[in-house]
Amino acid sequence: MKTAGLIGGVAWPSTLSYYRLLNEHIQRELGGLHSARCVIVSLDFADVIAAMTAGRPDDARAQMETAARQVRASGADLVAILANTGHFAADAVQAAAGVPLVHVARETGDHVAALYPSMRRLGLLATSFALDAPFFGQMLGEGAGFELVLPDAAQRRTLDAAIFGPLALGEAGEADAAVISTLCDDLVARGAQGIVLGCTELSVVKPWIACSVPLFDSTDIHARAIAREMTRA
Repeated sequence: MKTAGLIGGVAWPSTLSYYRLLNEHIQRELGGLHSARCVIVSLDFADVIAAMTAGRPDDARAQMETAARQVRASGADLVAILANTGHFAADAVQAAAGVPLVHVARETGDHVAALYPSMRRLGLLATSFALDAPFFGQMLGEGAGFELVLPDAAQRRTLDAAIFGPLALGEAGEADAAVISTLCDDLVARGAQGIVLGCTELSVVKPWIACSVPLFDSTDIHARAIAREMTRA
């Protein structure tokens, strides 16, 4: 089994979800008492979000590059960022780590395209930072061929308030899921045939989300892909 270098702490509930999923997928794949061989460098989310909010993405990117070098020094054979938003720095992280990076948006696009080859319009819920960055458009749009249906400015503020509030604090509840369900309804009304939950915090409330089209949990898709790469010869 290869060793995965995991950059976490953005926020800590995301890392907890990934660690559980990754071990479940490894055990399912290899059986017995196998668990995921990994190294986690956990950042202080307050420092990362402060840099992003202040319009200093280079500072946040530098923190992630440092983490990438740390996981590589610890023997990682591949690297993964345990947050959708953090993939704004994916190229820099891969360069700093010097090992392959498992990209959440690329894996999600490939998964949806394989599962629903006739699907063309894909809704996307994510932080405003992630929606403003180019990687979703590059991987899901240009790469996988989907037309993306995105939240408007007011809806992005609503998403950010939920994600960076109760969800990032590990306090998700059914009331938060109701907010997400309303956003899903709007994307469907605008033509979305499926919706990507493009934030790990959103995956926590997925069981409570009511939606008339398929929901795609990028966190689980990503964790499966990391496990696949760890066990690939």
